[in-house]
Amino acid sequence: MKAKHFSSIAVLLLTGSLVLTSCYQRDNYNQGPYNGNNNHHGNNNNTGAFNYIFDEEFNGSDNYGWNFADPADSAYATITGGSYEYVDYSALLSNMAVVNTSALTSQDFTVTTRIKSNKIMGLIFGASNTDNGYAFYVDTAGNYSLYKEGTGSVASTVIIPSTQDTLYASKNNWNTLELDQINNTWTGYINGTMIFNIAAQPLSGAQFGFKVLPGTTGFADYIVVKSY
Repeated sequence: MKAKHFSSIAVLLLTGSLVLTSCYQRDNYNQGPYNGNNNHHGNNNNTGAFNYIFDEEFNGSDNYGWNFADPADSAYATITGGSYEYVDYSALLSNMAVVNTSALTSQDFTVTTRIKSNKIMGLIFGASNTDNGYAFYVDTAGNYSLYKEGTGSVASTVIIPSTQDTLYASKNNWNTLELDQINNTWTGYINGTMIFNIAAQPLSGAQFGFKVLPGTTGFADYIVVKSY
């Protein structure tokens, strides 16, 4: 696991080719959390649907190093009560924690998580030791956004600016986020409804996890990554 802390800088630059499509609901969406065993990963021998799965349910021991404490940044994270609690009391610094999933992010993959917070929390995907990857955010007002995360003193870059989606995102409650990379396209879902569809960007690694903004207390129920 790595925890990164960096200045929260407002970014005005809009980049990338953005295609927003009309929303539709997935037929196979299940709003309930996964109830399987904690910390399963490896080659899939039961079905040809996918080749690899990383399944973290946060129901038991911390086998990947999710837990950390950073008193200097007033931040900590711990697996407790069947979820991952992630707190950043800092007024200036945002905070990010990821683990290596060993998923094949150069190929098609899907990542799904269920999160809630008192401010704004994001799903991090495609990060590495030298790159902070991308963040798919949702806030308590039901707004979502997508960012290319910065590194060190380099500011994050907006791909999709904060967009209201209160019809599909629950306010001040749990939301299920899904990001699919299929046929060089990224498709984002909130609670089973597609809310964006854009060209995929290069990913530097297979680290996935979470980011919370200053003054945020967030929770994750699970994170599942499947590569195809």
